[in-house]
Amino acid sequence: MLKQISYRLLCVALALTISQFAFAQSAVTGAVSGTVSDPSGAVIPSAVVQLTNSGTGRDESASTGGEGRFRFGNLQPGIYSLTIKATGFADYKQTGIVVEVGRTASIDAALKVGGADASVEVVADGALVNTESKEFSTNINQTQINNLPINGRRWSDFALLSPGATPDGTFGLISFRGISGLLNNNTIDGGDNNQAFFSEERGRTRMGYSISQSAIREFQVNTSNYSAEYGRSAGGVTNAVTKSGT
Repeated sequence: MLKQISYRLLCVALALTISQFAFAQSAVTGAVSGTVSDPSGAVIPSAVVQLTNSGTGRDESASTGGEGRFRFGNLQPGIYSLTIKATGFADYKQTGIVVEVGRTASIDAALKVGGADASVEVVADGALVNTESKEFSTNINQTQINNLPINGRRWSDFALLSPGATPDGTFGLISFRGISGLLNNNTIDGGDNNQAFFSEERGRTRMGYSISQSAIREFQVNTSNYSAEYGRSAGGVTNAVTKSGT
């Protein structure tokens, strides 16, 4: 009888532990979507779209649907190039597309009429204003992390660049919209980065920092109106991605 009770308690504890880690996960990727049209603005279905990660060389292909739209999801943050081919139109290529964590880069490609040998190349202007979601968020990229001065190399302090973020003045936590820093949620590569007991970011005031500034590729700070996938927060959400190989 005692063994059965112990076994059941062990199963319950294991289930709670697994559910906690699953609940803590959040987006660690970005996306690219867009519409392909002709010079008159009419959409082009069945166009072949190829997306290539400029850092790793990994590519993916898709075809536009009946509304001329395409979408690539679950993309590693980085710089991408896009090639579009359609019968009767010049090949279209766009480079320098910035994919950021938790965001969707929007590409609207207007193809020009031409033969198989004709091509059009466009260079993206970099990250633009996010028009794909209603959340209030700020993305801190690797250039900012590497070049902006920061006291103590605590990379998460760059979250103070976000509107509505202020230091709490006591423990070095960050308050969003005046809400206690203990009510924020912090993730790294989709995993929980909160202290279990004090409910604050790991390594803030009571232990050595666990993730070096040089290991962070970029991170997103969601201050309000963010998706339910982040959760566990009445304040803000800091969602970081570490560097990977190329």
